[in-house]
Amino acid sequence: MAKVSVILTSYNHAKFLRESIDSVLKQTYPDFELIIADDASTDNSWEIIKSYSDPRITSYRNVTNQRGFKSEAFPQATLGEYIAIHHSDDVWEADKLEKQVAYLDENPEVAAVFTHVTVIGEDGNPLRNERHFYYSIFDQPNRTRYEWLKYFFYHGNALCHPSILIRKYHIDVYESFQGIIQVPDLESWIRLCLKSEIHIIPDKLVRFRVRDNESNTSGNRPDTRIRGQFEFLQLLNLYRSIS
Repeated sequence: MAKVSVILTSYNHAKFLRESIDSVLKQTYPDFELIIADDASTDNSWEIIKSYSDPRITSYRNVTNQRGFKSEAFPQATLGEYIAIHHSDDVWEADKLEKQVAYLDENPEVAAVFTHVTVIGEDGNPLRNERHFYYSIFDQPNRTRYEWLKYFFYHGNALCHPSILIRKYHIDVYESFQGIIQVPDLESWIRLCLKSEIHIIPDKLVRFRVRDNESNTSGNRPDTRIRGQFEFLQLLNLYRSIS
């Protein structure tokens, strides 16, 4: 069993998928497996995935679209000590896992470690629009879990999902409320910080891609704004568990 299980979620990103997969296979940290979960893509993503013969890769495809990552799809017994989540339109720097594994090994009280990111556009070049929501949102300092909970309450999410490395013991934070589609990352981080400390490595170890025409799942569109506001209200109920 590999020490790190990388779960790469794939959906209709054939244009970027190979770069995303290759950025995992080129990691300087060697002890990992790559699980690629294609969520019933309608482009040629599945053909690209099946073209790889690397023994570190296991892949499967949903028959119908399940809208993203669900922890119950990956029994804990089959996963490594640490779990990394990757997305099929983003890119990792080669030393991402090496730096994160070293940190978690040395800090057993920390449940998960994130990183800073380079925000890129559809063409792969750094984002130049300083007024864009994603331009610097992930450039966050380290906070205690209580400070993070306060930040989430007043501001929402500011942690980059494809930068996470989390201990398998805490994978249950991905057991999402039914119907949370727009802000599932925020739900997971609230659940995590309700019980554990997290850490951010201030190195840009992920390239987070912002799609043209606000086509990211979290893009700034009328439908996402409406859905996001409604879901955020549901997540505030999690704060009722604080005594």
